Amino acid sequence: MKTILYIFFISSTVLLFTSSCQKKVTYPLEPVILFNSFQVYTDSAILSIDFTDGDGDIGLTSSDVSKPYDSNLFLTYYEKQKGVFKKIDLPLPFNYRIPLLNKSNKEKPLKGTISVNITPTFYNPFSKFDTLKFDVNIKDRALNLSNTISTPEVVRPK
Repeated sequence: MKTILYIFFISSTVLLFTSSCQKKVTYPLEPVILFNSFQVYTDSAILSIDFTDGDGDIGLTSSDVSKPYDSNLFLTYYEKQKGVFKKIDLPLPFNYRIPLLNKSNKEKPLKGTISVNITPTFYNPFSKFDTLKFDVNIKDRALNLSNTISTPEVVRPK
């Protein structure tokens, strides 16, 4: 019996000590994004970015449909023309919706990966240029805009 109590006491002490030594994770209130990957398929692509957000207020609900809550992930399209990337304003922007990630209504830091399927095409089919890239940023519910990252150069399929 003494051995069981001793093991319980040591286990409890170690558990208490390790849990009290863990630091609380904190991130900036503005979302911070990092490039993860850009996978190209025949005419679609999947963009993946890693993110952190200090108060965890990333995402839109199904009732968020009007500005400024209509989109929260933004891609700016560039084509390489004569060796220089030029921003191209397309008739339909590459704007997307990240669903609500923290449904608890409590502020808590979030860290994860967001992937977006860029369809029906990820490039300008009317362009004579074949190399492109995107600038990417996201916006949280407090309308804080993240940093901007760029994808690597992508050569569209022929």
